[in-house]
Amino acid sequence: MERKEFLNLVGISVGAVILQNCVSGCTKASDPAPAAVTPPASGGGNVGGGNAAVVGLTGNNLLSKGVIDFTIDLTSTTFADLKTNGKALVSGDVIIARTKTGDFLVVEKACTHAQTTVDYNADKNNFVCNNHGSIFDSTGNVTNGPATKALKKYNATFDSAKNTLKIA
Repeated sequence: MERKEFLNLVGISVGAVILQNCVSGCTKASDPAPAAVTPPASGGGNVGGGNAAVVGLTGNNLLSKGVIDFTIDLTSTTFADLKTNGKALVSGDVIIARTKTGDFLVVEKACTHAQTTVDYNADKNNFVCNNHGSIFDSTGNVTNGPATKALKKYNATFDSAKNTLKIA
């Protein structure tokens, strides 16, 4: 093998390794864990995902099963984090955040750029995708790319007498 041929093969091999690492950086395998996640229902399955076995959840929180429309009971240990201002958790296909002032925000959990689960930043009252740096305001609108499309926002109605949160 001649030197020129050898160097071409080495260059192609190094390029392939670099390309593979770049592509794998944009996959869901690099999906960081959200700030707080509901514990899985007994028997596994989708975390808090429209499963009747999830204590404190009634209705549907999965886009694949139709319209998002569910109620959570904040007295349930599954959703107890939401009693605290500044906390957030993922349930099905949404992230539910309780602001430092006690309001509830609910948006789809998947970043519109690469479908990575977003985190809630209570100090800045926004949602952040730690995968590529997209930032969404409290209503889901993009304030920093690379995402260009807003997160879908859902209505949240808190019933303080029953300590339940209706999301639709």
